[in-house]
Amino acid sequence: MSVDELNALFEFKGFNQSEMTTLSGAHTVGFSHCNEFMGRIYKEPMDPTIDPHYAAGLQNVCPQQNLDPNMAAFNDVLSPRTFDNVFYQNLPKGLGLLASDQILYTDARTRGLVERYASDQNAFFRDFALAMDKLGSVGVKTGYEGEIRKSCNAFNQHS
Repeated sequence: MSVDELNALFEFKGFNQSEMTTLSGAHTVGFSHCNEFMGRIYKEPMDPTIDPHYAAGLQNVCPQQNLDPNMAAFNDVLSPRTFDNVFYQNLPKGLGLLASDQILYTDARTRGLVERYASDQNAFFRDFALAMDKLGSVGVKTGYEGEIRKSCNAFNQHS
């Protein structure tokens, strides 16, 4: 996915390029299933923006043959359980798991903000809080259009 495509996706929800780059930092925690990034590690020639040692490790986790559909890799290989700015520090090293993450460093339009967040965690935290606050008001359903779930992964049972 290109920065133009990411911009269009986020602009549809009312976000600008800086906010898109900031919200992508949510990938500092969590994981992605193999099918989300296998194209980067198996295409010929291999995606030149990914570190070859990292790609080899991902190929071990996600083999082309007999792939377990539940297999996944951490989005942030160095600090996957910590909300921090290491996600941005990984990108110049070719350690972005998803192509849509790695492109943030590859594209000159977003590289500056990636570099800023990589070197200034407080700036990332501040901007992320503002962008998340804005995200919280996107697509809110009220009244009979939505419901507050008792369990996040299931619709409420109505009698």
